[in-house]
Amino acid sequence: MAPFFALASVGGLIFLVTARLARQADTIAEETGLGRLWIGTVLLAASTSLPEVLTNVNAGLLDAPDIGAGDLLGASLANMLILAVLDLAFARRRILHNVAMDHTLVGLLGILLAAMVGTAIFTRGWGRIGHLGLESVAILLVYLGGMTLLYRSAVIGPVPSEGSRPDGRDRARFRTAAGGFALGAIGLALLTPLLVLSADAVSTEAGVTATFVGTLLVGLSTSLPELAATVSAVRLGALDLAAGNVFGSVAFNMLVFVILDAAYLRGPLLGVASRDHLLTVLLAVICLALALMAILSRARRRPGPVLVESVLIVCTYVVGVWLLSRRG
Repeated sequence: MAPFFALASVGGLIFLVTARLARQADTIAEETGLGRLWIGTVLLAASTSLPEVLTNVNAGLLDAPDIGAGDLLGASLANMLILAVLDLAFARRRILHNVAMDHTLVGLLGILLAAMVGTAIFTRGWGRIGHLGLESVAILLVYLGGMTLLYRSAVIGPVPSEGSRPDGRDRARFRTAAGGFALGAIGLALLTPLLVLSADAVSTEAGVTATFVGTLLVGLSTSLPELAATVSAVRLGALDLAAGNVFGSVAFNMLVFVILDAAYLRGPLLGVASRDHLLTVLLAVICLALALMAILSRARRRPGPVLVESVLIVCTYVVGVWLLSRRG
């Protein structure tokens, strides 16, 4: 029981730290005028994805490509589950029907990047530059292009983002929030190795495969920051911050494949990753598509008390866990 107790304890600490990150990010969005969508998609998503970054650097250096790939894909799938469950739990707020339409751009970017990862795994890579795969270069370029498009659309477009305050900004409040955000990010970086070690100990006791451990156990564990940040943002009423954190984290997780590939010195990582990961890629793409349908459907129909798309996302995750458990 010791590994399980350690995992739960570290997870609780991470939840507390990340809840404060969300509050500081909301203040930064207000005081900079960049808006909750942009701050949630880039700043908050990148900081809550620190566990994935650190986990995958270790996985690459320790020659554990399937743990790393499973973590990134499993965390992305877990992020979509988080959004769907919160959409159902806070049904009156109708999260997916009240966020900015620009989230569809980030969702489409996540689908495109996940498809690129899946294609590279299926074809055993697209070539190499040194030990780095060409697919990693392509993922990096597509991510940067997508973020540039989002910035032009959501930040410098004709319609101000939610939460922007062009006049009367409080610089002292911004500095306090930025300092608190930086300290929270450092705290996440320090806690992440303990989380991964605890998850690894649990997997050793359970005796399951690397793909199963990476996708479910490590993926869920490293998604705790996204869970805490999203819950906190929804409670603050910052729905765009919450949705931006989830969609942004999924896209950022695909970018972390580039870091994982760079840390794996034996060659292009996606060329040796198990094809069992293709199931997780498919599940993540389905969940992303369902979330986009929920956002777009508000223009065609009146939302009910329960979104069908959110229920389908939860069902997709449950079916995926069952299929992975049979393989694991």
